[in-house]
Amino acid sequence: MEKKFKFNVVDVVVILVIALAVVFVGTMFFGGGLGGSSASTYEVTYLCEEVPDFAATIIEEGDKVLDEQKDTDLGVVTAVELSDSRTYAVTDTGEVLCVSKPHYNCVELTTRVEGQDYDFGMIAGSSKYGVGHSVTIRVGSAKIFGRVSGIKKLD
Repeated sequence: MEKKFKFNVVDVVVILVIALAVVFVGTMFFGGGLGGSSASTYEVTYLCEEVPDFAATIIEEGDKVLDEQKDTDLGVVTAVELSDSRTYAVTDTGEVLCVSKPHYNCVELTTRVEGQDYDFGMIAGSSKYGVGHSVTIRVGSAKIFGRVSGIKKLD
């Protein structure tokens, strides 16, 4: 005797849900797409206006950069510039002043990272970055807070 398999609407829905779940999990693990744009090299600058001396002075060219919150590789440092820290204060008359705190620096980092084109900036790993993006980054053994101040596609 030969058994016949019959599919009903519930079976089809279950199969579709499983197929969609597989596609969703695949895009989460493999960066969101098959046949996306190829990788490009980007120069990304970060402005970190208030970094303690002990963290700012250990950052060097060649240090690896990592987005602390997203665990995304952000390339390597190609240039480091230190200047007086920038803290903004409002006087009693409403005037905004830019002052410097002792034992703090303003750090401008330039990095080189592989990423993909994105209409509003770039994608590194599976994370999107644009100018003005606030980020906590690990640079070598330092951990600092700043903002993306520039993104330039190199190739």
